[in-house]
Amino acid sequence: MLTPADRLEILDLCARYNTCTDDKDVDGFMDCWADEVLFESPFGTFDSREALRAFEDEHVNRGMAVGKRHLGLNVSIMDGGEGVAYVTADLMVVEVADAPRIVATVRYNGSKVVKTPKGWRFTHRKLELDPGFMKLMGSAHAA
Repeated sequence: MLTPADRLEILDLCARYNTCTDDKDVDGFMDCWADEVLFESPFGTFDSREALRAFEDEHVNRGMAVGKRHLGLNVSIMDGGEGVAYVTADLMVVEVADAPRIVATVRYNGSKVVKTPKGWRFTHRKLELDPGFMKLMGSAHAA
């Protein structure tokens, strides 16, 4: 059974995950992950720490995360048994380098976290873009 302390640590993990992306802190981002990783997204699937690190480095330094802030919302934590939990969270991505505006909404549905000697860490996340994101990208390319 998850304790209140476990739940707070998992909430902190979710916040650090987003803050590290915003701060271009690739080492901090990778510290949010256990040794076993699986990150699935429309931008690729990464099943090793090396591949995920390379993706995050590109994403925060030259990719779509540049000039953005990632705001975690509606975090729901479900007990998965001894040392395992599942987290569903919405994410709103906001432009901050230019005129502030919402640029994307996504959901991480059923992310798996495990309790490690270093604390709670992700082992699996699946990023699901909301349908409006593709419409936004289509209108941006048409302009």
